[in-house]
Amino acid sequence: MKQLFFSLILFGSLFLKSQDGVPKLPRFSTRINCGIPKYVSSELLYSTFHGVLVADVNMNYRLFSNFFIGVGYSYSYSQAEKELRNQFIHTHMETHNGFLKIGYDKFFSANGFASFSVNAGLNYTTFEGIMYKNDTLIGKFPTQFVSHFLEPQIGIYYFVESHVAIGGNIGYNFNFTKFDSRYSGTENRLNGQSKMKNNWNISSINLSLGMYIGLGKMK
Repeated sequence: MKQLFFSLILFGSLFLKSQDGVPKLPRFSTRINCGIPKYVSSELLYSTFHGVLVADVNMNYRLFSNFFIGVGYSYSYSQAEKELRNQFIHTHMETHNGFLKIGYDKFFSANGFASFSVNAGLNYTTFEGIMYKNDTLIGKFPTQFVSHFLEPQIGIYYFVESHVAIGGNIGYNFNFTKFDSRYSGTENRLNGQSKMKNNWNISSINLSLGMYIGLGKMK
């Protein structure tokens, strides 16, 4: 959490140092990100699963100035923690997200810009490879759920070609539902699980490498 705080300060200072007279970005763009999610807020969730991959791709349209809107898809994959794998439990969690994106790009130099955006949409989460404690639990609970999510993101990008920029971003993904270990078949499979806190909704800090591809001419 400290790293997130200092990153926000750094990005904010770059925003304040923006320069006048820099070009507008192309009308259309594609943005691609790939990174690792770090679960926070729910002790039960991050004691059960750890993030392996999060990736997204989105298509955007610049409205005016460097404000933009877009649509996108993201995917994340998480696997069972070591304590569960030592019990030969290899359940994994997969998440598919469809979202709308709204944001603003701000140049801080002639070839670099900061991107401030928010993703909002629907989340479809499934649990695969479940090994139940006993056969009577098979089919008793769902193995997937649908919910809404919200994810603010901040990124820094530098142009390496006239229409291609690379960089990184940090996002905070907040899901409007709580983690339920019964869905993954991991209820009562961890030592001290009954004392693990699960008061807050599912959330993660996502650190990603990113690429911006402008489609059209700079203005």
